Amino acid sequence: MVHSLPGAEVVYDVHGDGPDVVLIHGWTCRRSDFDGVVADLARDHRVLALDLPWHGESVATSRYWTMDDLAAVVDAVAVAEGMREAAIVGHSMGAAVAVETVLAGTGHRVISLDGLTYMHMYPRQTAEAANAFLDPFRADFAAAMRAMCEGAAGPGADPALVAEVADAMCRAEPDVAIGMMDELMRWDMDGALARADALALSVEVFAAAALLSPKAVDRYGHRIDIVPVDLGGHFFLLQHPVKTAQLIRGALAA
Repeated sequence: MVHSLPGAEVVYDVHGDGPDVVLIHGWTCRRSDFDGVVADLARDHRVLALDLPWHGESVATSRYWTMDDLAAVVDAVAVAEGMREAAIVGHSMGAAVAVETVLAGTGHRVISLDGLTYMHMYPRQTAEAANAFLDPFRADFAAAMRAMCEGAAGPGADPALVAEVADAMCRAEPDVAIGMMDELMRWDMDGALARADALALSVEVFAAAALLSPKAVDRYGHRIDIVPVDLGGHFFLLQHPVKTAQLIRGALAA
């Protein structure tokens, strides 16, 4: 299905019946990353997965997107499908979008799949720190993307899967992707979590245990529920989709 918005045509799917769940993919990824998760989760939930602007099958004219802008897209699609009270699940950058979506009034809780716990990315970065991360992408987008994927894959990852993920992510428009990552690194996560605290909103993070930084636990463990999981690396939703669906289902049931 397609939802038209100013500056974008957003492609999405809805499957299943039951409590509502919205799935948001990560940076330069796509809704099909959730295919295995949806196949299991939709047995007892109504699940919406969408391609953000400039991702997957969605198209856009605007080349500049903040986390708030992306959240407005998710909000519009979810409301159109009558899913204002959904649980909002985000992978990687999608977790930041999920937080802003719930703060904007759509969704009653956030579930993060290995997002919000990378300290070089999520707390608001200085311009120097952001440029240090982004300059390799500006110099050679494909090489930097492949290096990032290999580092995020975690121990024991299938090299063929890592290469497949990297190939797909390399197909992103470099200037749009770099601009979006720059916006993520400028996102005021601490301010957003303070607003979530004030509204008593639940934020739960399933973090890849092999990649979880103790600094993240020290800084945010008292504010969000960080649950280490041994399902692989950053792309565990692709490595173990059924187990990932079970994590989400268990969290919702609890």
